[in-house]
Amino acid sequence: MEEMYGEGSRFDEQNIVLVDAQNIVRAAREVKQSKEAFAALLEQAELGDTAVQYDLGRRYAGGDGVETDYERAFYWFSRAAEDGDLRAIEALGRCYQEGHGVERDEQRALDLFRQAADQDSCSAQCEVGLCYEYGKGCDRDLGAAVEWYRTAAQQDYAPAQCNLGYCYLCGIGCPEDAQQAVYWFRAAAEQDYPRALDLLGSCYLRGSGAERDPQQAVALFARAAEQGYLPAICDLGLCCENGDGVEKDPVRAVHYYRQAAERGFVSAQCNLGFCYMEGIGCAVDGEQAVYWLELAADQNYPRALSLLACCYRDGTGVEVDLKRTIALLEQAAEQDYAPALCDLGLCYEVGNGVEQDREQAVRYYLRSAELGNSTAQCNLGCCYLRGIGCQRDPKQALPWLKKAIEQGHPRAMGLLGDCYFYGDGVERDRERGADYYRQAAELGYAPAICDLGLCYENGTGVEMDKARAVELYARAAERGSLDARCNLGYCYLKGIGCAVDYPRALPELEQAAEQGHPRALDLLGDCYLHGEGVEKDERRAADYYRRAADLDYAVAICDLGLCYEYGTGVEPDKDKALQLYRRAAEMGNVLAQCNLAYCYLSGIGCQEQPQEAVVWLERAAEQGHPRALYLLGDCYLYGTGVECDEVRGADYYRQAADLGYAAAVCDLGLCYENGTGVEMDKEKAVELYARAGEMGNAGAQCNLAFCYLNGIGCQKEPQRAIPWLERAVERGHPRAMDLLGDCYLYGEGVAVDQQRGADYYRQAADLDYAVAVCDLGLCYENGTGVEMDKRRAVELYARASELGNLDALCNLGYCYLRGIGCKPAPEKAVTYLERAAERNHPRALDLLGLCCENGDGVEEDAARAVAYYTRAAELGRAAAQCNLGYCYLVGIGCERSPERAVPWLERSAAQGYPRAMDLLGDCYRKGWGVETDGARAVDYYQQAAQQGYLTAMVDLAQCYERGIGVAADMGRAAQLCTEAAQRGSASAMLWLGRWHRDHKPERDSRKKARYWLQQAADQGSKQAQKELKELGGSALQKLAGLFRRS
Repeated sequence: MEEMYGEGSRFDEQNIVLVDAQNIVRAAREVKQSKEAFAALLEQAELGDTAVQYDLGRRYAGGDGVETDYERAFYWFSRAAEDGDLRAIEALGRCYQEGHGVERDEQRALDLFRQAADQDSCSAQCEVGLCYEYGKGCDRDLGAAVEWYRTAAQQDYAPAQCNLGYCYLCGIGCPEDAQQAVYWFRAAAEQDYPRALDLLGSCYLRGSGAERDPQQAVALFARAAEQGYLPAICDLGLCCENGDGVEKDPVRAVHYYRQAAERGFVSAQCNLGFCYMEGIGCAVDGEQAVYWLELAADQNYPRALSLLACCYRDGTGVEVDLKRTIALLEQAAEQDYAPALCDLGLCYEVGNGVEQDREQAVRYYLRSAELGNSTAQCNLGCCYLRGIGCQRDPKQALPWLKKAIEQGHPRAMGLLGDCYFYGDGVERDRERGADYYRQAAELGYAPAICDLGLCYENGTGVEMDKARAVELYARAAERGSLDARCNLGYCYLKGIGCAVDYPRALPELEQAAEQGHPRALDLLGDCYLHGEGVEKDERRAADYYRRAADLDYAVAICDLGLCYEYGTGVEPDKDKALQLYRRAAEMGNVLAQCNLAYCYLSGIGCQEQPQEAVVWLERAAEQGHPRALYLLGDCYLYGTGVECDEVRGADYYRQAADLGYAAAVCDLGLCYENGTGVEMDKEKAVELYARAGEMGNAGAQCNLAFCYLNGIGCQKEPQRAIPWLERAVERGHPRAMDLLGDCYLYGEGVAVDQQRGADYYRQAADLDYAVAVCDLGLCYENGTGVEMDKRRAVELYARASELGNLDALCNLGYCYLRGIGCKPAPEKAVTYLERAAERNHPRALDLLGLCCENGDGVEEDAARAVAYYTRAAELGRAAAQCNLGYCYLVGIGCERSPERAVPWLERSAAQGYPRAMDLLGDCYRKGWGVETDGARAVDYYQQAAQQGYLTAMVDLAQCYERGIGVAADMGRAAQLCTEAAQRGSASAMLWLGRWHRDHKPERDSRKKARYWLQQAADQGSKQAQKELKELGGSALQKLAGLFRRS
């Protein structure tokens, strides 16, 4: 045998199979019996047994004992359905719905489901609900879906109970109600329905509708996982990864992820890929990461697409391929996956894989930020702060930074700290700035740790503690902050918060300098210039200054200029010095601005140019530089470079002498000592207030302070107002308390301290000063200086109203109208608004007009609305002027009269009201009340669009589309509509859909057209729905058959 077959014998030990002859006989007998049984079933079915007919259909549909044959399945389901078998009727509906054995007909499917449902088939009732939820065979009707689910759920049908719970959880066709969701999930879970077990577990894990109970969540996930329910297996992996409800066990997490991933569950594939990517529960393995992420990405899973993009960007498991990175990110972004949108924004911002386009970066950041991505919110805020890809607009940055902070984003905390610290977009509040630095520092964010150290070093926003500053600098330096390392070196160099220690200072500065830190280079230059810790070496000093200057560090550029001016470490070169001073001055360095001006005044490195000197002195004076203020005083006093102005000259002298005192606004006679004249128009009044105030009169003290605050009879000088207000407050003067509250709240004459401002309002309110009672209410409404308490705000508005304050009366009405701090009570709101309106309060009149127009709290009465709008408009309220103009324009409550509309719209637009600008654009475009003037229409649309008014953006786009008032420019029209669509304008979305459909001959034009029409349709545009249907339906509808909740 061995010789016959040799080494390659197929009968070697590993290939031998022992055969049991009895098993073969038994198997043959069972096959024969199965065929005989199937033949018997056919015979029974032909004889009209509906149960057998249904069973045969089921076997053909599922390939149970026979080859799958949908046409035969359809035949037998039809036979059984003709005799009223509910199971068969429902199965026949599925055949029509899926196109199995018959042409797809979703409406016929729904009719069959409804036929069975009307006979109390709970599974069919659930199917009808699914049809209504997804719009299969009918118009989408989420409310009807919920009712069908409820009907089946009340019969204890677990899938329907689960679907109904999900509707309550997500607010699909009903208000969100997590407790109701848990109720129905629990009902289905009691029947061991795996999806319900998993969803109920998620509720316990998140504390949604039930008290958070991670252990219970894990138990429910385990029950569902035992049934092979893949989402639950994946959820168990997440619990193990994060230590939710179980001991943290990344290895076990990987086990669960793999179990679900190998069975095709996309989320688990992505999670497993991420584990290999980061080494969570396994060794880092880039190739394995890419393998699993590719599997998930092939299913268009957005997170996997985004992570796979990172692999191609960083070369993890694959070669670096930035084009592939961008393609993957774009694919994820098409699904509005926020992290991918943010990453795309970063690519466009820095030009990584694409041509740099910072405006496009901002657009991506905005889309991601609106979806809640904290990094995008922070990046968008940073763009607005620094003017990256957009106009610099710090106020626009603030809301985005705050949204990111709500999600615990440390960089956003640091940036918002900067805003408050430097008064960028907000009133300066260094305490609040320091608090934001502290929050970010607690999360280990190195730049914020360094910034907090600076606060402690200088005592800004916190009590000065230089030793604490050194500790923070050291901590931040360990985390890689070069600024902190430089600051730490400076502290050791100068003995700030520690003993002078050159041996420790120099290494810190050198380490930072080696990594190109410009200030560290500059400080090392100082060390060599002055021989601090090193042997004096002016040439080496100048070299360090030059290295820092090459990095555009303005201080070093100025220092290098001084070297060239005086020949320190370099050959003297006053021309070069002048060039360096100018370069640093243009970067905002105040010392360089002053030095440059002195060169122009004295002809150092240039011809004397006193006029140019004044320009630079004024720029330095704006930053409070004392020497510049003094030199500028000389210029004005002696007419050097400016027309002689003794008053202004004396004022600059005083500013230089009293630097640090806020005294510029109130003092009309800075040159009284020298006898330089000032006009004495209101000075006598100020003198009298001062005399009375010194005598202890609280009213005079308050009035004098009010003059200082508002510059009445004196220059504005809030800092001098504060002592007078404080003296009046000590005497219990309520108006002074309120004004001092204003000062602290808004930072007039004092550092912003909102809590103290609210406390002064409270003191005045306790004395029944109505204005302060209203101001305190506003504090409680907005959470300014006090913990937000809208109910308390309503109480205070009510109290101030009783004291006769009209603003409070209007605020109270608005609260009842909108349900702020109270239940909405429109009728009650109208009562308060009418009381304020009786005394001609403009906002109250306008709000009453809206109530009458919309029937809020009163019977709908358009004519009465017009009367209210008219009264408010005549009092100058821009919104009311616009509302009144619109009424005349379209004939709401009055005879249509565009001619009467236009003047009101113009008055509103003159106040910058964007809706009025847009309506005026309509008038000029269509010749309503004015002669048609396309160019003027475009001008109004542009003004409104610049304020972000979406309707105007679409109107302006139409002008560019049709060449009305401008040269036709479809590209500009598309740009405007894209921006408006990204901000949520359905009209813009419809325009874009039509444009891609009709005017954009690109390979994917129909796809883009369908996308934008779907977006508009989703916002309720019936025209978009119609045009989408004509285009061939939505991609989402076409994919809907792949996913179905049972």
